[in-house]
Amino acid sequence: MKVKNKSFSGGYTFNLEGKPQDRVVELETPSKVVVPLKQGFGREVEPNVEPGEEVKAGQIIGRDDESLSTPIQATVSGTVTEITDLPSNRRAVVIESDGTDDWQQLEDHSSNWNNLSAEEIEELLYTSGVTSLDNQGIPTRYKSSSISKDEVEHIIIEGTESNPYNLSLSALLEENKLSQFVDGLQILHKVFPQAKVHVTINENRQQLIKELSDSAGNYDWIQLYSSAPKYPQGKDEILVPTILGDDYKVRASVASYGVIVLKVQTILHIYDAVVEGKPLIERMVSLAGEGWQENIHLKVRIGTSIEAIMKNYSGSDNQRLIIGNLLTDKSIADYEIPVDRTFDNLNAIPEQEVGEPFAFARPGAQKYSYSNSFLSALLSEVSSKCDTNVHGEERACIFCGYCEDACPVDIIPHLVERYTAQSSVDEELIRYGIFDCIECNLCTFVCPSKRPVGKHIKQGKQFLLNKGYVVK
Repeated sequence: MKVKNKSFSGGYTFNLEGKPQDRVVELETPSKVVVPLKQGFGREVEPNVEPGEEVKAGQIIGRDDESLSTPIQATVSGTVTEITDLPSNRRAVVIESDGTDDWQQLEDHSSNWNNLSAEEIEELLYTSGVTSLDNQGIPTRYKSSSISKDEVEHIIIEGTESNPYNLSLSALLEENKLSQFVDGLQILHKVFPQAKVHVTINENRQQLIKELSDSAGNYDWIQLYSSAPKYPQGKDEILVPTILGDDYKVRASVASYGVIVLKVQTILHIYDAVVEGKPLIERMVSLAGEGWQENIHLKVRIGTSIEAIMKNYSGSDNQRLIIGNLLTDKSIADYEIPVDRTFDNLNAIPEQEVGEPFAFARPGAQKYSYSNSFLSALLSEVSSKCDTNVHGEERACIFCGYCEDACPVDIIPHLVERYTAQSSVDEELIRYGIFDCIECNLCTFVCPSKRPVGKHIKQGKQFLLNKGYVVK
């Protein structure tokens, strides 16, 4: 198989200390889980269990085939104690574990999956919970996605490892998992025979790329890509046009273009559901950042509280916890939040609040804006510390152009930000491409003046939408 090389203009290559190592540890089954009734793509479902009812891990505890949704499963065996409201405006089923680790297999799964029909595979994916994963969900004959399975023309598997911290592909595909990944792709192809499958892998994983090419080289419906691990390569708005071309530049859901984007872990869940009969009851989550005792990957039952993870692995009392992407996701203070199907990364970043007067005049290894904004790809072997200090104070824009060079959608962030910061928000901003912004926040990250560029642009977009302007 010929491997294609793909990249995009702009972006930033991160190499932060505290990256998760390849070691995988299974967290002990918790004594209690809180299982949200909305997880991933789709709407909240109604519970079909009541307090006092005994349930088995893997048993469906919430389902609504009439709505855009996917069933929810119990993740431990035990007793339902209550149906509760979460701070995130979701309801959840609370289950006290009986102390066992076993789970209930899905009916009609088969190690000889080739003998299963596409309809039988759809049923397994839906009833396992897997169809709720990733931004578009996985289309089936049920209402598990915003498009039907016949509308899917391209499936992109994202393995670029381009975020500041990532799940390690080596951890995900350890031992026999690579063959399971390839089987998962074949299972997906059986459901979507009309779709081209595009697999994107971090270009630094040359051995993995070779093994994948050898394993899947005979399948003409798969194309393998070697991609630079530049942030934000993994975002749909960048990944899809990078792989499929400028005709697929999107501002709305990529599903409306007949495209679904799935993560590597999702393909492994597909294999587990169809071949092993395993419902979606656990996730692999990386512990990234220097606030942990050790940076590892955990297999965690869905519904486990973050507090349970902190109790076992927290390395500091003075840290900021961020779920997902360091640059775009918010920190959390409530450690009772349960792990759900969307979890990939749990980042613990040391707090550092000491000011740095005149930091702009003192370039250094931690001053990302000065030291390696333009050289991030060349300095990929040099790791940098990561803490919550911006290492400088906010001041006026100096028109250095760093944000222009980093911007992956080729707008001029400092120009747009200047208008929005001065409340000069009108249709002129649309000409400057304000609605092209994908809110990756790189402009804020590289700004030597420490201006909240991304925040101001986001506020400007919302102001225009509130005034009735339409994204075209």
